[in-house]
Amino acid sequence: MEGKTSEELLCAAATLIGTSRSSDIRPADLKSVLWRRLSEYYTLIGGLAANEDASLEDMQLETAKEALNILEHLHRFLIKHEPDPSSATRRSTERDLSLLGTRDLSLVRTLFSVAFKWALEPLLQRIIAAIPSTSTSEAVAGARIIDLTGLPHEFSTLSSMTSRMLALPFKNGTPSPLAQSAVTATLLNHHLPDLLLPCVILGWLPQSLASDSVPTAGDLRPQVMYLLSRLPASQAISAVGQTLSTAPPSLPYARKTCTFILSRQLMRPEGIRGLCESVFAEEDVSGEDASLDKLEHVARLLTSVPPAMKAEDYCKLTVPRMLLLLSVDDRLLPPAHRRAIAFSLSRMLTQNDNSTLQRCTSTIALEMLHGPILQGTGDITVSASLRTVRVLLTNTDPSPDLISTLFTPIVPSLYALHSHLEGAKASDPVLRESLKGFLETWARLVGSSEVVATIWQIVNGEGGSWRVDVAGEISRSHEVQQDDPSLSLFTPESLREAEEADELDVDSNILGLKPDPVRLVQFIRNINRGDVSSELFVKLLEGYRELRNQSEADADPMRTLLYLQLILQMQKQLSTDDPSNNDLRIVEDEPDDVEGDSDDEEPDSGAAPTADDMTTTSVKLLLAVLEANPDLSARTAPALNDIFSLLEPLSRNDNEELCALAREARMVMTARLASSPDPTRFRRTRSSSGDGDTESAQETYQKALKLLQDPLLPVRAHGLLLLRQLVAARTPGAGAGNRLSAPAPVLDRALVPGILAIFMQSVQDDDSYMFLNAVQGLAAMVDGYGRDVLRELVKTYVAGVDGVGGAVMERHDVDVRTRVGEALGQVVRRCAEALPSYASLLVPPLFQVIRASHFPTVLRTSAISLLAQCVKVNALAVLPYLVDLADAMVDLLQVESVQATPQPASSARSDAGAEGEGAVEAKVESEGHKPQTRTMDTHPSSTNAKLPPLRRAALHFLSLLVRACTARVYETGGADGFLLPPAVMKRTKTTLGYIAVTDADDIVRIMARETAEGLDQLAEAVVGL
Repeated sequence: MEGKTSEELLCAAATLIGTSRSSDIRPADLKSVLWRRLSEYYTLIGGLAANEDASLEDMQLETAKEALNILEHLHRFLIKHEPDPSSATRRSTERDLSLLGTRDLSLVRTLFSVAFKWALEPLLQRIIAAIPSTSTSEAVAGARIIDLTGLPHEFSTLSSMTSRMLALPFKNGTPSPLAQSAVTATLLNHHLPDLLLPCVILGWLPQSLASDSVPTAGDLRPQVMYLLSRLPASQAISAVGQTLSTAPPSLPYARKTCTFILSRQLMRPEGIRGLCESVFAEEDVSGEDASLDKLEHVARLLTSVPPAMKAEDYCKLTVPRMLLLLSVDDRLLPPAHRRAIAFSLSRMLTQNDNSTLQRCTSTIALEMLHGPILQGTGDITVSASLRTVRVLLTNTDPSPDLISTLFTPIVPSLYALHSHLEGAKASDPVLRESLKGFLETWARLVGSSEVVATIWQIVNGEGGSWRVDVAGEISRSHEVQQDDPSLSLFTPESLREAEEADELDVDSNILGLKPDPVRLVQFIRNINRGDVSSELFVKLLEGYRELRNQSEADADPMRTLLYLQLILQMQKQLSTDDPSNNDLRIVEDEPDDVEGDSDDEEPDSGAAPTADDMTTTSVKLLLAVLEANPDLSARTAPALNDIFSLLEPLSRNDNEELCALAREARMVMTARLASSPDPTRFRRTRSSSGDGDTESAQETYQKALKLLQDPLLPVRAHGLLLLRQLVAARTPGAGAGNRLSAPAPVLDRALVPGILAIFMQSVQDDDSYMFLNAVQGLAAMVDGYGRDVLRELVKTYVAGVDGVGGAVMERHDVDVRTRVGEALGQVVRRCAEALPSYASLLVPPLFQVIRASHFPTVLRTSAISLLAQCVKVNALAVLPYLVDLADAMVDLLQVESVQATPQPASSARSDAGAEGEGAVEAKVESEGHKPQTRTMDTHPSSTNAKLPPLRRAALHFLSLLVRACTARVYETGGADGFLLPPAVMKRTKTTLGYIAVTDADDIVRIMARETAEGLDQLAEAVVGL
């Protein structure tokens, strides 16, 4: 085949795989078809005739070998005729022989599929069966007869074809640059995991498992590592991860090798970012928040130290890279990547089971983050350090330990910087508010002794001096700024002028005391911690007394004045009475006034306030009143019940600001109501239980409810985290092996409804961290309190299924139910072996949702996914409903299938490589007037059952169900109830075959074909019994 052009090679490929036109009558059986194609192919290229007496497997193998032969020659031809980008003499009208059209690319993909499906995969399966298994948990599926006579030849063929495949991506084999041909792109983009699996199994075969028939192919190792080093880290990590998931369980060394290769890829300079690009590819396209499972998956990978590497060396490589990624501008790093890296770094900082990793991570991370702030030098700037701290704070569990480690050493410097920005004539308001949020979050979550000691450092002036240039760059000022107040301020004339101009402020810091007493006391007041303020007040009094007792030579009059001013300001600002709560009636009446006036008034000029503006102001006033009155709740002010009801429609308003404020207000009111229990019950609990755990649980509960009412998001998140940990806590006692016998929670069961209401409110939060914590909390409540909580979740999820309420469901309701569905998914995974005991609460309601045609398609798809999760976790849970569920999915596929629209013959024969740019532009222009396709992402409340995700979910469920049945047959040696009736099997097989050919969605066709193959495997398993 040497010297043939690309047209001749592609013609030979079309003959080999049967896409060329022929008027002859084609044989019916596959063996005859392959023999006929091989005969025509050898006649075309001038080779030897095919052996008609060969078996079907031999003909498939011969076809695969020739497919690889064509790919190699086509690859060399395309590289040879690749245009030189440095040459400027090439005419624009000259045809580029290295380009292939759409039909030609389809031929290349088919050639690769044939080579893998008919050669590499079957040969690899025979080699795997011949390698001794070292897995102790590998289940024996029955006796197998292995033919060892042809094993050396099969190993030689597999090793040779694998090595040839590895050489295809390069121009001249390894080592050489990657080629830019269509053959290389197809192999790397579609079949790289399929190629890595035989490379790992053959190349890393241990000597203890090797034999004369199956030796170790050590020459594959350097080729694999060189190929992966030339690829982008994201592509290499994705391919190795897929190979790891398909590695045979009978060969543990294969999984261990994939883990080793994966860790090597993570150690690359761009490895961490490549990992995020690989894991969050869907989120980067859709813009959705990252799921908790993916966040934990990335955290597990990044917190696992490679076996051959010390924890210190691992941290020195990974931690600075993670911090540098977090420090870049928000526009340069996708949100999902930022959250995953921050989540992983927080796990490394709080890793209790690996103290060495925690210590090394803390040392490196804190030195890198604190260095610019404390010393003014480091690998990153002060602005980048503050940005990284903000990302860590808003994307991780706000545990007191992490916040203490992160903030306590730099709080004096942060306060000094905040004071400098407050006194500057022009400063960044965003930075100023961020610093204020840092300081208040730290002061409210950390222990009182630590807060007092750190504030005392601020009093002693340990924050240093700062400056901000015109470009906004922050830096430390090593020059001590000496304030030289003008003595003219104390003259009678200046005092009289200031008093006449109403500019006299008795609290102004005219002497330049540092810190400013008024601002520092305001900060102490804002954190709202009586234990801190009282202890600090006593400490100031003691310090003032010590200064007064010093001799005149040692006395510092400015420090004495500072202490005195701080004492006076604390007496003035912290001893004010709470405002009255008579303003509640204003807040209650305001929404009614707005609803009544909005329809009557005509829109005035642009300066006139709108109804939403007035309502927003009312909700802000409500939050201010609640914040000023900590004891105010529906128990003490019944008007709050009416306000709570009025806020419910506002929480679904299109105005994002109003919606967020209404949800926050409902959360605060729910927490207030839950934090006002019957005091006699608390006293009875404490007196009847001599154990201190109950008291600790009640204190934690009250602390969590107080934090949930805070206006700062990290503080509210910590309150939610405390509640989640509280419902997940267990009393010590017997009970292991499953969820049903687990120890009971330490929390009083009477508090469960209030906590459940708080979690249900948090599920509606727009911040992904808040609702992810709420989802985990709901799952933990089901784990601890069982059927009652699960019944409430299912009730919320399926509400309206019996009526027509689901047909008018708004997007907000769909979002809430989808997030409740996420909680149910976690419940299913947590139940594990105990899932069948909960099946009666889960399966029938979910089946009702699937059958409800008036329900949004998103929820019907979610319900099918939950049932699929049940099958995946424990198929025994769906055993009583097996036939009904299978019949329902087949009915759904038959009714909701969408047939593909046939394309005109002219467009079917069009070739992108030959049409030119004009035809493509004309096609795009003609399609530009088509209406935008409705999808579940753009219309989540749509009830259109023809959307492809619904059919995909049904096929996914059927695939898992068939796979579970097959596994059960092999494991138990009998059908044992996991067998579909023959009529259902036949009907399912017919439906899947029809959909695999006619459906308009490409993914649906592929899934239908794979599910039909699974049915064949189930039939083979049953026949094999």
